[in-house]
Amino acid sequence: MVYNYDWSSSYAGAVLEGDQQGFGKRILEAEVAILRRTREPGLARREWQAMQIAMDILRDMRVRRHNPPYERRY
Repeated sequence: MVYNYDWSSSYAGAVLEGDQQGFGKRILEAEVAILRRTREPGLARREWQAMQIAMDILRDMRVRRHNPPYERRY
């Protein structure tokens, strides 16, 4: 089941970003949106877990961007 949280549109934008130029910016925007939400009242356990998963995925995306799984070597 997918839940529509305030930060989820920023997260989806980062995950679906196809332009390498805007990739880092989208990840940062999503991370900031999630961190802002952690400071607001009314955070349910399910949303907290979703945010933890989203932050892990964003971190992995950032790392893979800087360390691609394969590089051309000649």
